[in-house]
Amino acid sequence: MQVSISVGRWTPSRVIVRELLVPALFVSVILVTNYALSSVPNVKMFDLLVFVAGYSLGLRRGSLVAVAAWLVYGNINPWGVAPAPLLVTMMGAQIGYSVLGSLTRRFVSPDKIKHGPSRLTLALLVSALVGTLAYDFATNLYTAFFWAGIAGSMDYSRWLMTTLFGPGAVLFMVLHLGSNLVLFPVFGPLLMRASSRVDQLAS
Repeated sequence: MQVSISVGRWTPSRVIVRELLVPALFVSVILVTNYALSSVPNVKMFDLLVFVAGYSLGLRRGSLVAVAAWLVYGNINPWGVAPAPLLVTMMGAQIGYSVLGSLTRRFVSPDKIKHGPSRLTLALLVSALVGTLAYDFATNLYTAFFWAGIAGSMDYSRWLMTTLFGPGAVLFMVLHLGSNLVLFPVFGPLLMRASSRVDQLAS
């Protein structure tokens, strides 16, 4: 006699789909789009997809997506392997987008998602702005300490000013912030609606 273990609708197969396969789908899409856009510096769907994962899957699974995607992309990267401290910094900063996505879920439910000016549009723009500035500050802070260590300098403030406001740093920040301010409101609603439906089917 075959025994099926379940609690309500929660069968082992549903747990696997919801906890592993759906997050793995996000990670796969992130990696495919990252590699496809690898020649375009600081323009990626990565941040938006982690935000959407946080919105549709919740903070825990959204954070798992952020960490797993960086674990692969940070070690198999056209621009080189990320050192462990930098990789941890980027993972932590990337989780911020999952936090913003999960917070957005509290103010905009899936049935309220729509294109065009709305509360969601404002939430997406604010999330893109806050998440990108926080991410860039965290990674630039790491870079400042790294460069200061190489130079044997204790003047960390000078190195931080260089990593924040040097011409190259400003260019990369503008590209990162500008692309996110476009990608989030344009593609965010579509991805949020689609991913919420997928997660509901897996529940």
